[in-house]
Amino acid sequence: MFLKKERSFQIKIAYLVSRIFEPFAWLALVGLAVVFSPELNGYNRVWWTAGLIFFLTGLPLLTLFLALKKSKVKDIDFTKRAERTPYILVILFYWALGLIFTWGVGGPKVIIKILLLAFIIGLVVLIVNFYYKISNHALGFTVASLLLNEFYDWRYFWLLFFIPLIFWSRYAQKKHTLGQLFLGTVLGVAGWLLWRGIN
Repeated sequence: MFLKKERSFQIKIAYLVSRIFEPFAWLALVGLAVVFSPELNGYNRVWWTAGLIFFLTGLPLLTLFLALKKSKVKDIDFTKRAERTPYILVILFYWALGLIFTWGVGGPKVIIKILLLAFIIGLVVLIVNFYYKISNHALGFTVASLLLNEFYDWRYFWLLFFIPLIFWSRYAQKKHTLGQLFLGTVLGVAGWLLWRGIN
């Protein structure tokens, strides 16, 4: 009985950690960080930052909320791999729409780069998802942490120390295998390297 209670408490903590490190929440922080970017000089910072967050995380989260409400998705973690495909396709549409709009009106390069990076990573996740699950928590937090450090001269390098905690929370809840968690992290690092290579 004692062990059962301990395990229950452990899972509750793991669930709380998962919610703290929601990938879209951390992508929203990347969007907020853009408001201080020197690449927005000459642009309306508030308007463009709000636009980025709207396409990058606002529309995807609204879609997720509606999918949960209509029972199109079983749970917030997309435990069933098959449920991920239609959702990924929808958010790819949002990111492509935001990218086309920003490019079409001559928007800031930094906004275009973020949406382009999101679209490319999302496309990779979509392809892999047909065969295997990727931890979006590990992916989202890793790439978001690296980009935040890119924006702020590595003043927040300590964020990367939370990656093992995310591994533990997702593994403890049996949402992912270690391989899926490592793949998410590797893809996050690859996304950051791609960011540095996009001119």
